[in-house]
Amino acid sequence: MKRFLIVFVIAILPSACGSQGSGPEAGGPDLSFTGVDGSTVRLSDFRDQVILVEFWVTWCGSCRMMVPVLSRLHGEYSKKGLVILGVSLDDEGLEVLKPFVMEFDIPYRVLLGDQGTLGALGEVTGFPTLFVIDREGRLARKLKGFHSFEELEEQVKRYL
Repeated sequence: MKRFLIVFVIAILPSACGSQGSGPEAGGPDLSFTGVDGSTVRLSDFRDQVILVEFWVTWCGSCRMMVPVLSRLHGEYSKKGLVILGVSLDDEGLEVLKPFVMEFDIPYRVLLGDQGTLGALGEVTGFPTLFVIDREGRLARKLKGFHSFEELEEQVKRYL
């Protein structure tokens, strides 16, 4: 029932995704998240970097398949200015998120989202949903569903 409720809520949220941009430097929201280590992470922490934000849940098969793709992307492009933020929307929160991160040895930042952060960058109608924010803080791309390494690499290289 919880899964149905979150999918239903996601489906009815209004879209904030536009070509004008959405990051903190473009006048958009400076979203704040809690990391699995308890730290607070804000989009504005990554000024002048390309940010790939993935909204996901641990029970989603396509999201699980994205972990090695995003891990490889992180390994190859983090030193070139790419930041990957995996924002989990699991109802159970850190209780399921911490063990998942340890089990899959995720190298990029994994954060806990909530209803306040959901939809702030754009409409999320399914998992995974990814947003690319360029170095100027503008929302550059929205991607839905599973994407291969090559597909994501092509997208992020445009903004690095």
